Amino acid sequence: MNKFFRWYNQNMIKVWFGIIVIIIAFILFFKLRNMSTNNSTSNSNISNINNGNYNSISLSSNQSAITGKSKKIDENEMGVIDKFISFCNSGNVQEAYNLISNECKEQMYKELNDFIEAYYKPVFANGKRTVNIENWYNNIYLVNLNEDALATGSFSEENSLRDYFTIVKDKEGNVKLNINGYIGRTEYNKIHTENNLEIKVLRKDTYMDYEVYTFNVKNNSEFMTELGRIQDTENISYLLDDSNFRYDAYVHEIPQSMLDIIGKQEKIIQIKYFNEFNSNIQIKKVVFPKVYLDYSSNNYSEIAFDL
Repeated sequence: MNKFFRWYNQNMIKVWFGIIVIIIAFILFFKLRNMSTNNSTSNSNISNINNGNYNSISLSSNQSAITGKSKKIDENEMGVIDKFISFCNSGNVQEAYNLISNECKEQMYKELNDFIEAYYKPVFANGKRTVNIENWYNNIYLVNLNEDALATGSFSEENSLRDYFTIVKDKEGNVKLNINGYIGRTEYNKIHTENNLEIKVLRKDTYMDYEVYTFNVKNNSEFMTELGRIQDTENISYLLDDSNFRYDAYVHEIPQSMLDIIGKQEKIIQIKYFNEFNSNIQIKKVVFPKVYLDYSSNNYSEIAFDL
């Protein structure tokens, strides 16, 4: 035993150095094994995507670019995107238009010619597109539309476009598309009444870069009411989220006539707000900070209500 302690005392530094090296080696081994497992899982998720089922699109990843979580691919849903691109590439604009949701048509393309002029021509008029898709979040997909190099004989990134498609279902359960960054609609029918003014929030339409709220406003008084005065740009209307962060209205797009509600009048108004799509944001309140119940007076009230 004395010999062992004598040897240990003489070689103590070497012994502990060896132990530390062994511990580090074990840690590195397990980290590399975990990384290999994660990569194998990730590659497995991508390899399970059968792009042979599609004619005009390729799906590069089913992992959300926002959350990193994998989404199970519904072949019927992907098939609708594939059909839409195929119809556009072949110039069959009517069939492509039929695949767009009624809400998207109502907001952006009320007639077939609106779709042709505002979407089809800018995107597809110069030739076919090769399309690569990846999941963005839930049923929203990032769509990269590139020029067809095989058809044109050349490729330029300047001619590449980016869009966001959202897969939705209509009342009959048919799969439809929201395109051009339109995400979808939320119905509210919330009513707030204050001082002879009734404001009903009918719905909001969400886009990637903003939101549009539709209100039904009824003035039950004899006086003309102003929901705000456009020269007072910071006090027209804004939204508040659950952290009390403020999202202002696009005041430059609002005419004063839209904010004026004459006595006994009821009308529909739409207001656009600076609110980019974010799955973590929850809008809780609508605020009209300076409402003039009698336009001839400079007295105003704040009207705010929860959604």
